[in-house]
Amino acid sequence: MRRVFEESTLAGMRLPNRLVRSATWEGMADTDGRVTDRLVDVYERLAAGGVGLIISSYMFVDPAGRQPPDQIGAHADELIPGLGRLAEAVHSRDGVLVGQIVHCGGQATTSPDPVAPSALQSPGYQKIPRALTVEEIGGIITAFTGAARRVKQAGFDGVQLHGAHGYLLAQFLSPLRNRRSDRYGGNLENRARFALEVFGAVRSEVGSEFPVMIKLNAHDFLEGSTTEEDSAHLAALLAQAGIDAIE
Repeated sequence: MRRVFEESTLAGMRLPNRLVRSATWEGMADTDGRVTDRLVDVYERLAAGGVGLIISSYMFVDPAGRQPPDQIGAHADELIPGLGRLAEAVHSRDGVLVGQIVHCGGQATTSPDPVAPSALQSPGYQKIPRALTVEEIGGIITAFTGAARRVKQAGFDGVQLHGAHGYLLAQFLSPLRNRRSDRYGGNLENRARFALEVFGAVRSEVGSEFPVMIKLNAHDFLEGSTTEEDSAHLAALLAQAGIDAIE
């Protein structure tokens, strides 16, 4: 137990201990995705409680990829000051804060036009999403880079890509959810391409000194979907590409 409370480092971030608060949705943003006083209080109390690393709840990179109406947004520059309040609250208590960014894809429940790799219904979700064009995929990659830039500008200590829980990065990797026949579908190399391109673009945007992490499922527990072997393959490719940490 002693090592749990020892100072450590992760991707250049000095952490007071080895305790990590994994991203947990608070449901406290306003209807525009803005940070509220309630959110600031939650993050300050987390840092004051001694959590070594705090990973924010999932922040949407594009309104079309938003899930609940009270999800934090990172899709517009006007949101940077509010995000900065979260960073300031954590830093005032000597905490470390990483911002998690996401596009929920076919699971974007508040979007009137949800999109996904293929026009296939997500398990547990009613709407059938529209299949993305290659041009739209490029636009979403740009949305990720913009969100990562805002997280950095707001004073966060790093950024985490959400590649788990059936959201868009995970949808591309899944052979159950991705039935494309172009360079983003078919074999495992192609299904992993979107996550690698998102990471590469984000890394180019924020630079080599700003930590970039990713959250991945190991197994989807859906017949015909992503397996441990698929996830391990993607993890190895991301490691080779220079990802700083994998959750």
